[in-house]
Amino acid sequence: MFTLRNVLQSALRLSNYSTVSKNLISSHKDKFLLPNVSKFFSVSSSKLAFRNVQDPLIKTNTSLLSSVSQLLHPLSVTNPSLQQTRSVTKWSLNKGKRKTVKAVVARFYRLGWGAWIRPMVGRNKRHWSKTAKRKIRAEKHVFCNSTQSTLLDKMVTKYWRKRRFYIDDMYESYHQREEYPSSAVKPH
Repeated sequence: MFTLRNVLQSALRLSNYSTVSKNLISSHKDKFLLPNVSKFFSVSSSKLAFRNVQDPLIKTNTSLLSSVSQLLHPLSVTNPSLQQTRSVTKWSLNKGKRKTVKAVVARFYRLGWGAWIRPMVGRNKRHWSKTAKRKIRAEKHVFCNSTQSTLLDKMVTKYWRKRRFYIDDMYESYHQREEYPSSAVKPH
């Protein structure tokens, strides 16, 4: 038979207030005072008493599962759509093929000998505060180092690693390295 004392004990035990329930019920073993119960469960004090209690994901009485769920609670993952990622899709859902990171293609340009170039950072910002010489210098491009070039090669597919041929290509003179004999096309 369910008595008020048993119901309160189980409710407090499930809500991790076992110390409160022991103190509350051990004070009067056979005589349970109803004014204390009404005071404990009044509207204002119930919010204070149960403000840290959350609905458990798995409703069990095992101490191991409850301790594990309490440990994992601070590690909750935020909404993945709000987190910025620039990782490579190695296996697409449609065809199971590797995908190109579109930000690399939009921001960088690959030369014929494997180096990647990019425009200067902040070239379009604060033009009012830059001198004319600095504005001209900001229009120039910067080479990526070998580590960055290797990383960018991994982030694009074979299609973008091949040399692109364009009509009136402004980078035509940069596609070949003539300064080193091993990479030179024209004889020295």
